[in-house]
Amino acid sequence: MVSENNPIAIDKGPTGFLTDGQNMLVVEDGQIFKDGQYMGRLFEDGYLRSADSSLGKLGEIMAIEGIAPLQFRGIDTNGIELNLPDAYGPTGKLIYNGHNFNVVNGRIITENHKYLAQINDDGEIFVRNKNGPTGRIKLNQNTLLNFAFEGKNSRGENWQTQFNRPLYRSDRSYTDNEIIRYFDGFDALNAIQKKYLLETMTLWSACGILQIVRKSEGDASLGNIKHGATGVTRIRTGNVSLDKEEFEREVNFYKKYGPIMNVSKNNKGQLEVRLNLVMSHEFGHQVDFVLTSAVQDQILELYERRKRGCDKLHPLPDNDNQTELLMPQQLEQRHFISGYAKASAHEYWAESLAAFSLKETRAYLKEIDPPIYEIMVNLVKNPTVVFSRVLHETIISLQASLKLGGEFIDELLS
Repeated sequence: MVSENNPIAIDKGPTGFLTDGQNMLVVEDGQIFKDGQYMGRLFEDGYLRSADSSLGKLGEIMAIEGIAPLQFRGIDTNGIELNLPDAYGPTGKLIYNGHNFNVVNGRIITENHKYLAQINDDGEIFVRNKNGPTGRIKLNQNTLLNFAFEGKNSRGENWQTQFNRPLYRSDRSYTDNEIIRYFDGFDALNAIQKKYLLETMTLWSACGILQIVRKSEGDASLGNIKHGATGVTRIRTGNVSLDKEEFEREVNFYKKYGPIMNVSKNNKGQLEVRLNLVMSHEFGHQVDFVLTSAVQDQILELYERRKRGCDKLHPLPDNDNQTELLMPQQLEQRHFISGYAKASAHEYWAESLAAFSLKETRAYLKEIDPPIYEIMVNLVKNPTVVFSRVLHETIISLQASLKLGGEFIDELLS
């Protein structure tokens, strides 16, 4: 049972030292002790619940600013430096990307006392984050999501401010908006095609990778390519063009069979595993452009190792050997997530990224090819491990913003 008489049962809080001008108290996971005696509870957002009259009215929760001269120095539950009280700022209500937060003296906090970010009297927002140079990251015009604040500034004056992303559709989430901006001509698609794009690209939009690639490499659109393939990534610009007829066929495959299917290839009974994920596949080629050379070399090594194993166990003397063909009983022991992934290291990467895009095929990828799966996990959760250095600052800031705004959630890869 959680109670003040059983403080260990309460959720963790900050750790450090609390001073009241004369005495130094120890704070362990939010629990305040003086000479081993439990004195109360400190939350990381700067609120304190007293269990001793020396720290304020018993049982009452107050902001640390109201219990002078209390000061805390230590770390929060994420190991980020925490000094309370810190710089003063506005107090009121903040709606960030549709999510409601309380703001107390510039601290953006949740109902359960989590201290997520700061806002100052100029309307600048700083997200608390280990990757920031001072334990926080300043959001800018590219990484801010829609927000509105109403309350009082640090001088006690009525004050309000807001920010709206350019070309933002208010009836759509950030994730949907980015996909719509990425795919030129989205509004002209039918309902099934729109659903296909949103489903297969949501992961990459929600974690910020889509915005980074869109701004650094290019977008996607339909065309009349007639080159015998569903899509092509232009090397000079990074833009993606999808043949309209091939795209429509791909979407129909996806609707009828799902993201993965087995296709009969010859009269020998051999099958090819096929992914019906052309949009995320071509997006994978764009992502390839922003990877470090070390990661690209690692991908090449993984591909060549798998290709050697495939050629040895599944030789194809009667064809060009560019596709992994298998007998039905061999499907679970295949070397590649799809037959086409055998064609080259670039196609191996693009097919792997496409498979990672959806929960169903992501599970197959993890089972069949753990090393490439781990690279994909880093791509989403630790992009600085795989991204070119010039993109690090932007992706760190954007992901911090998306987590604050409830787009990049912990369950995204579940």
